[in-house]
Amino acid sequence: MESLERLPNIVRLSERVVRVLGLNPSRFTLQGTNTYLIGKGSRKVLLDTGEGIPEYIPLLQSALDKELQGATISKVICSHWHHDHVGGIQDVMSFLAARNIQLHDPPTTASDAASSSAPVTSTVDLVDVDTRHVQSAPGIFKFLNPEHDDPETRFQAIQDLDEIKVDDQTTLVTLHTPGHTSDHCSFYLKEENTLFTADCVLGQGTAVFEDLSAYIKSLERQLTVGGSSPSYKIYPGHGPVIQDGPAKIRDYIKHRLDREKQILQVLQSTGSNGGSPPLSSLPSTAPTAVLTAGPKTAMEIVAVIYEAYPVSLHAAAEHQVLLHLKKLEKDGKVHRDPAEEISDALWTVSTTQASL
Repeated sequence: MESLERLPNIVRLSERVVRVLGLNPSRFTLQGTNTYLIGKGSRKVLLDTGEGIPEYIPLLQSALDKELQGATISKVICSHWHHDHVGGIQDVMSFLAARNIQLHDPPTTASDAASSSAPVTSTVDLVDVDTRHVQSAPGIFKFLNPEHDDPETRFQAIQDLDEIKVDDQTTLVTLHTPGHTSDHCSFYLKEENTLFTADCVLGQGTAVFEDLSAYIKSLERQLTVGGSSPSYKIYPGHGPVIQDGPAKIRDYIKHRLDREKQILQVLQSTGSNGGSPPLSSLPSTAPTAVLTAGPKTAMEIVAVIYEAYPVSLHAAAEHQVLLHLKKLEKDGKVHRDPAEEISDALWTVSTTQASL
């Protein structure tokens, strides 16, 4: 695995964007979760909250007070339900409630407080609240996922293509980009032609996913943003800024399609794991008609494709291979023999695919 680029805890990325690290580095989160303060005026949107590391709140306060000259946060947006993106909600909201009460007069009546949190429509206006009546805790916006969302958190729903007006010079467009999770969203910053991809595209390495078909479609959709502009930056959920976003996305798509070809090639090779040729001997454009298909389990496929990797990583690789196999099954390219556990299923190239 490539060595991780060292990232500062706080950095201004543009006139509208400041990145604050979630201080939760790991093999899964890379340098940690990237959270972003977005906006050109004094009222910012916070995109994602980290996972609740106590040291994050002083860091967020420092970014608001020093880097952004005492800015406030008007709304919090969460990209998806994973803990490293929503786990810090409680700490962040407690901090913002106390901060806003200190900075502004609290609502004078209950009805005033209620009126400061209007429901989301196709355009989300974040600047229509009189600062004298700022709600002590800003609203939390998210594409809803009842199966995984914390019922104690009062999320306000956002939908695909919702236009979020942060201020009169900052506009975010919501893009529902499922695949990593079913509720995953990306956000396009119109004024700067940049894309916040959350966990759909990472600054280093490749992303995991739960539905490969949906994931590929989301990557392809991200290639369409920006209109006539040939390129745009990506601000990922983990890792450094990606200067050429479309190039990175095309690499992601190619990587997944190449892995798909590898799986088909292994299935079309002779025998099971022990009789399969090493992956290096399988040409990337092998003519499928000349290869004899042999049923294999997902782990037998892993043993060939991930031959150079430690066996300790094979279980995780099996999960990824199974997701590929499910997509190939949906595409009609492979089928499986019935088995009580999917890990025991024998996979075979479909007759039509083998004859191509």
